[in-house]
Amino acid sequence: MIGMIIATHGEMSNGIVSAADLIIGSTDNIKTLNLFQEDDVQDLNGKFLKEIKAVDQNEGIIIFVDLAGASLYNQAVLAVNSLADEQKKKIHVVAGVNLPMVIDAINQRMIDASIEDAVASVVNVAQQGIVTWSAEDTDADDEDEDEEF
Repeated sequence: MIGMIIATHGEMSNGIVSAADLIIGSTDNIKTLNLFQEDDVQDLNGKFLKEIKAVDQNEGIIIFVDLAGASLYNQAVLAVNSLADEQKKKIHVVAGVNLPMVIDAINQRMIDASIEDAVASVVNVAQQGIVTWSAEDTDADDEDEDEEF
């Protein structure tokens, strides 16, 4: 089973796991890491290594973080780079975590997708899931429908 770590500023990671559990119900082998104002960033490396060990079942790990280039992302990358080559090849750090990504990752591991296929799917779901809506769009659609009648 692909392991997952969700690391965010504040308690966002706990909320994502709670919501995923409500929607899909299969949040086994998912750990969360929360970074708060009073936390020492230098402690993150050890926390990531601990959680990597906890979720590693030799099928790969996805480490989701909220912001690319921020402390959690940087420390996740450093932690992964400190591992043996064979282990770190199966770990992917993915920034911009959101609920659809995590739900898709859970679905991917339910169908026994490879870590590479799972990560590709997760990124695609995230990109496709960013949509906008405005009242102007609705008004324009209504006018088009009126013209058709």
